[in-house]
Amino acid sequence: MSLKVRAASEADFDSLVRLNQVIQSLHAELHPDVFKQAADPSAVRTFFAARLADPKSSTAIAEIDRAPVGYVWFEIQSLPETPFTFPRPRMYVHHISVMPEARRRGVATALMCHVEQRAACEGIDEIALGIWAANLDARHFFGSQGCVPFNIALRKKLVTVS
Repeated sequence: MSLKVRAASEADFDSLVRLNQVIQSLHAELHPDVFKQAADPSAVRTFFAARLADPKSSTAIAEIDRAPVGYVWFEIQSLPETPFTFPRPRMYVHHISVMPEARRRGVATALMCHVEQRAACEGIDEIALGIWAANLDARHFFGSQGCVPFNIALRKKLVTVS
């Protein structure tokens, strides 16, 4: 098995659409009130084209034997100083998606290593990400990567009166 992570290009848009549907379906299953079951393929292509054009944003593809099996989308964020906090740069991971048949083969770990290497090259010493509380696999995986809870977001659904 040959596992490789490389920067995504425009030639990867079809693969990104397919790989994104994996994470899209999972999110829609967990939170159907928030996520669409399927994203429009044309809109996903346009979305990733904008990410590739943004110098602070990066997308990488994981391949096993030259077949795309996963991706990571991340970006450099520069959090400004406020009266309460210090300024700080961080690498923010928006998505990691791995095809079901490629799971437990080191793909997500390789994608996270790619993010860590990019952070190191940029002189950034923090990686941040958000996970959905109901996504137990993600909680376990990111915990195994050394990620710990830092800021916990809560929500309350209100009953609307019609």
